Amino acid sequence: MLRSRVSGHSLSPGQRLLFKQCFEAANKLTYKNKEVILRFDPSEYGSENAVKRQREFFRNLCLDGNFEWLYFMGVDTIPPEGVLEKLLERIKTKELISPEHPIKIIGGVYWGRHNASNGSPEGAVAWIHELSQEEQTNAFLEENRLLSVNGMGMDCVLIHRDVLEKISFLSWKQNDDDYPFYDKAYELGFETYIDTGIQCKHYCRENSYTHLAKVVVDKLSIN
Repeated sequence: MLRSRVSGHSLSPGQRLLFKQCFEAANKLTYKNKEVILRFDPSEYGSENAVKRQREFFRNLCLDGNFEWLYFMGVDTIPPEGVLEKLLERIKTKELISPEHPIKIIGGVYWGRHNASNGSPEGAVAWIHELSQEEQTNAFLEENRLLSVNGMGMDCVLIHRDVLEKISFLSWKQNDDDYPFYDKAYELGFETYIDTGIQCKHYCRENSYTHLAKVVVDKLSIN
């Protein structure tokens, strides 16, 4: 099921392009047991805590709707085909090997920029504190590795409801809440992983990260 929520405000050409791109990407998600919701509100441009309020909206939707997983994907970040199936399969494989440490947060790789001279990706939107920037880049470029990371962006990440039940996006002062979310998750015993086999396309955005959020949620049968 695909639903969209768009305010009555007029959209700039750049915003229309981003929304169209986001809608098309959502329609291409192949995982069956899902509901896709797009929320777009240009009235929040520049408003305080806009990112936090958007994410909290989807957190509450996930918890109130008895969903097991919440998947965030940025408007300008296009995942590869079958992204949800790949992430869930990686989770199942990890549980077979190490059932005492199930994955509750996992995402794919997307890059902050590309080298102007050769087009190679640089600056993955994720961080491993003990590695240098070059070492991190090399690690994120390796094929089909499961990496434990200190944190990542929110443009391609799958979060279990166990995490969302314990962490609200309104729990800290910062509006750009990537860092405190993962720090809090780690404090509560939730490790964050990246599957390097999932390499997303990342486009330039027109303030889109703050003003449009997309989420896919996996339905859970709760009695």
